Amino acid sequence: MFKASYMSQIVSDNILATIYLLMWIFTFIWYQHKNSTIDAGSTIIIAYIVYAVFSLLSLNDVFFSVAYNPLRFFPYFYLYTMLMIALLPAIYNHINPVTSIEKPITRVLKYISIIIFLCSVLQIPDIMSNASSGIMKIITDSDAGKDAYMEQIEEAENSGSVIRNIPSIIYNSLSDITVFLCFYFMTLKKKNFWLICALVFSIFIGILIPITRGQRGGVISGILTAICGYMLFRRYISKGINWFVQRVGVVCMIAATLPIAAITISRFSKESLGIGGYVNWYVGQGSLYFNNYGLDPGGSRNGDRTLNLFKRLVDSSTPQNYVERREKYHNLDLDDNLFSTFVGDFTIDFGPVTAFVIFVLFNFLILLGIRPRDGTLKLHQILLLYFTLCVSIQGGMTLFSYSDSGNLRIVTMALLYAYLRYHELLLEKFPLITKSNNN
Repeated sequence: MFKASYMSQIVSDNILATIYLLMWIFTFIWYQHKNSTIDAGSTIIIAYIVYAVFSLLSLNDVFFSVAYNPLRFFPYFYLYTMLMIALLPAIYNHINPVTSIEKPITRVLKYISIIIFLCSVLQIPDIMSNASSGIMKIITDSDAGKDAYMEQIEEAENSGSVIRNIPSIIYNSLSDITVFLCFYFMTLKKKNFWLICALVFSIFIGILIPITRGQRGGVISGILTAICGYMLFRRYISKGINWFVQRVGVVCMIAATLPIAAITISRFSKESLGIGGYVNWYVGQGSLYFNNYGLDPGGSRNGDRTLNLFKRLVDSSTPQNYVERREKYHNLDLDDNLFSTFVGDFTIDFGPVTAFVIFVLFNFLILLGIRPRDGTLKLHQILLLYFTLCVSIQGGMTLFSYSDSGNLRIVTMALLYAYLRYHELLLEKFPLITKSNNN
């Protein structure tokens, strides 16, 4: 009797997980039917399909299947709805493509790029100091990646209490803007190739740093952000530059798989459950854990993760790092020690109803902000769209990437948006004669 019930549950879980996968496959078909162009939104939906496939693999893994509770339909429906709400700006831009970007008359973007480059150069000594647990040792030593990762875990207890390494803080807070500016400069008629190369170098440093720390998440997030940024600007980049970027990008992605594979082998090769099972679990767990606990995690973090830095400004009792937060909310059935997608981060912090309201209001405002005029988008509108794409691509598998210290990236994005928006308003009231000669 028990065996029959168990088998029935396996069949039910597989049917629900397959339905969730099919929902994203049909979404991709519908999305491409509206406009056959492959763009950033297409990339995100394809990623969701891949995650759903790995969810099925993990669900049917003989060792990892016991990690999940029986699945239900409504949590899947809620998750799909929330992810689609987050994709609304991308869908709108896909269905209503614009022909050009109106270039702002400002040198501030170049100054920001120089700051980013200088800060990335200042990361090199820190990378070199970690050479003993760096790329070559991770590749050659089966324990190096695991050792580097454990060192970062041990340091987490002291994080958030003091400010260290200002260049690193600036660099990390501008990491998404780095990708944005790099591909934006590629769209200009008069290209500053030195500046573009400097930003490409900065992106490379951002991918290299987590490798030396034995972390895969930062590498994967950096690669996905670069891909999404390119797909957003691809239609505005010349054919020659597109050809070059695509081929260099393929080579870089292939090269990046080597350290990711090395880190994975280093951390899990000696585990009895096997590397394949851990990969399936790592990539596919988000939707499964959300289904189990996302709508009822056993409590609420009250914004302590998604709004951590903002809360700490007004409430000194807010946990300074994830170690303190996990101790404070030890009663939760689901926390940031497991993936539940960025949707899960919001439902755990605010509850499913409030999270739904936040998603609807925020993306409605974004839709109002990215409506083009005369077939042209302004740069601050592209920045708004880019931010929503980063949220979806970076957190669709894992968690809300702008949580904790990531709140600083929200601040830098908001400041750049405010500057570009205010600058445009000034130009509308006081147009410059030299406007037609820009770029």
